[in-house]
Formats: sequence, C-alpha cells, structure tokens
Amino acid sequence: MNLRPVACQLVRCIHLIVIFCLIVTICLSTPGMASMTVEEEKELGDKLAKELQQKLEMIDDHPTRAYVDKIGRRLLEETHDFRFPYRFYVVKEMEPNAFAIPGGHIFITSGLIRLVHEEDELAGVIGHEIAHSVLRHIAKAMERAKRISLATLAAIIAGAFLSRDAKGTGALATSAMAMAQSLMLKYTRENEVEADQKGTKYLMDAGYDPRAMVTFLKKIYRWHRFVSPNVPTYLSTHPGVDFRITHLSDIFSNTPEGSSRHPLAAGDLKKIQIRLSIQERGEVASINHFSALLQKKPGNINALYGLGGAYIAAGRAKEAIPILTDALKASPHDGYIMRELGIAYFQVKDIGRALQSLQAALSSFPHDTTILYYLAQGHQEEGRWEQSLSLYRRVVELEPQRVGIYHNLGVVYSMMGQLGPAHENFGLYFREKEKWRTACFHFRKAMGYYVDKDKRKQLEALIRECER
Repeated sequence: MNLRPVACQLVRCIHLIVIFCLIVTICLSTPGMASMTVEEEKELGDKLAKELQQKLEMIDDHPTRAYVDKIGRRLLEETHDFRFPYRFYVVKEMEPNAFAIPGGHIFITSGLIRLVHEEDELAGVIGHEIAHSVLRHIAKAMERAKRISLATLAAIIAGAFLSRDAKGTGALATSAMAMAQSLMLKYTRENEVEADQKGTKYLMDAGYDPRAMVTFLKKIYRWHRFVSPNVPTYLSTHPGVDFRITHLSDIFSNTPEGSSRHPLAAGDLKKIQIRLSIQERGEVASINHFSALLQKKPGNINALYGLGGAYIAAGRAKEAIPILTDALKASPHDGYIMRELGIAYFQVKDIGRALQSLQAALSSFPHDTTILYYLAQGHQEEGRWEQSLSLYRRVVELEPQRVGIYHNLGVVYSMMGQLGPAHENFGLYFREKEKWRTACFHFRKAMGYYVDKDKRKQLEALIRECER
C-alpha cells in the first residue's frame, strides 16, 4: 500500500488529542464540576464534532459515508444504547486511525478503511469505538485528567498547533505529541480490554466474525513494523495491542470458524476503497495507476471502475463512458458502476442515458443526494417540472444545508407558474447567502401571492430578520 510516511502526518493526526485537551481545560475551568451528565456530554460532543469537521478534511462521498454508517447502525442495534444519536464520519487521512469523541461521534480515517481486507475487520474497529462511547471512557478520563496542570495543557495545545516545518517549532511539536500521548495512555490502557470485550459482543450479535478484530490488530501491528518506522496514531491512542492480540486470540481459540451468521455486506468494500484511493492519490496519479493495472489485468471490473471514476474526477467524462460501459457489461446490475456512468452521461449532456443509469443506481443508493440532484436537474432540463420538484424537495429534506437547492426550487416553481413559492425559495436562497436586500425583495413579492395567515406570518418574520 502506497502510504505517506507517518512522520509527515504527526501534527494533523493528533487533532483528537488536542481537542481532548481543550475539553479538559473547559472542565478544569468549571468550578465544582464533579462529572459530566449524559446531556452535558452530548452537548459537548456536538460542539466538538463541528470543530473537528472544520479542522479535518472530511470525506463528503455518499457511497463511502453510507457504507460506514450502515455497518455502524447494525452494531448499534446490539448495544441497546439510546443515550446518544450516534454519527459516523470518514476523515481523509492516509494514516490508519479511528477514534470516538463524547456524545456518540465516531471518526474513521480513509487510510484505515483502505487497510482492512474484509468488512468484518472494519466492523471490529467501529464496534470497538462504539464500545468506548457506550462505556463513556472519554468522559471518565476527563475526571482523572484534572490532575494535569493548565500550563501543561496549554503547552500541549500550543505545540500541537505549530507547524513542524516552521523554524524552531519541530521540537516543541514533538514534545507536545509526547505529552499528549502520555495523557491519552492514562485512560486508554485500562479501557482497551473492556472496549474489546464489549465490541466483540456487538460483533457476534450482529453476525460478524469477532476473530476479525485479531486479524486487524495483527495487520496494523505489522503495518507499524514494516511500513512505517514511527508509531501510527492508532497504536498510540489504542495502546497494549500486543496484549490485546494475545487476550483476544485466547478468547477465540475455541470458537469454530463459520460460527457467525455473517450478514449481507453493507456495500462493496473494494469499490469503497477505490473511491478513497482516488481521493487520496489525486486524479492524475489514479488514472496512471488504474491504466497500469488494466495492462496487467485486462477487463478487471474494479480496475475499469477505478479508471472511469478517476476520469470523472479529472473532468474527462467523455473518456470515462466507454470504460464504465465495459465494466457494466461485465457486472450488469452493479449500482456503483451505474452511478458513475449516469454522472458521466450527465456531464456530457446525454440526459436520456443519464436519467436511465441514475434511476437504476437509485435503488442501490436511495438517499444519495448527488443522484437525486442530477435526476432533478435532468427532469428540469426536459421540462418535467413535477418530477424535478419532487426530487429537489427530497434533496432539501436530506441535506438542508445545501443552499443552492433553494435557487433550483425557485426556478422550477416559476416555470410552473407558482410565483409565491418561487419568490419564497429565491428569498431563502439569498437569505442564506446573506444578501439581505434581495432576500427581502423576494419575501415581500411572495407575500402578494399568499392568503394563508400562517404562511404570511412566517414570511413577515423572515422579512423582519432580513431588515435587521
């Protein structure tokens, strides 16, 4: 696996530790705070998740996020833990790592997903992180961390945020890393076995093979010894891996192979890994990689899929179409291939074929806002306003922060002659863009088309907001 050296990623990979220290600082500065309640942990976790999403490069790819989320939901069903609305995130980071933060937020790096060989291994990692959250290990660690001085915490935070490339800051960053790791070890060493035990139960109850946990731990341990001379963050934040391997191996020594139910795959792991590979390598390197792979293995479906996806990412949809067409011939009902082929057709303005492929892919990815958006645009371009309107509404329902959809809705409503909703949606679009005068203009125009009192009150409130 062609991964960057871990040394180049030290600062970036300790964001969790840094934010953890910030949390501890907050806890220390709150007099009389004995322990966090579930509600306090939930509130803190939500704020922290937003902070992390700003500081880390997140993977915004529906098939990837849906795959991880589906595995996580299967495992959560076995926890019977309803305290937190669990959420799963994929971070663009070549180094394999996974971590939980307060309130049921689980982060997995793209490097870890690319490292696993089968879904059971990934489920083992996710189950382990869910167990940490269920057991509230981070919340408990904060209490023990009260012994750490504010000066030490400040040094850790300052050192972690300094660039290792800046003159004279490398030693400080390295020192901060060491202090942060030692702080993490104070609670993770005593919690790892407990999380392994819980995680194993979740795996078994969900039908996954619990021995995959041992397989993964051995794999990342070998990765550390033979691929990277530095200790990967996963091993530093999840210590005692050698003991854990021995302990889990002893537990599973009498478990016969094939004893698990083995649920249907949550998705196509190989294709998810290909998608992540393209994002990590970049378009040009991915085109070269998959082209070389096809020379060695002509007609290989995954290589065709990867090359087609790389061409689309590079804005070369015309070249992607024959490649993805060949892939679909070899695997006629593959939703992943149909999705990319539909996007390629749309980008070359072949709306008919685009709609056909994307509609077929929708059965595999019913909540994919990218597919829904392209379908909505396709129906809009062909004058099918009702279908387009329904699909745009679905996108807003699934992804309300996608501001541009309000403009699309305004256009479609205006084409249908429904000027009240048209002006209202244009107003919402310009409101989110903070163009207050234009937003007010459209909300006032919308008022002229509505007689419903509740709707008029709603528009009046929006007008007052814009006027302020």
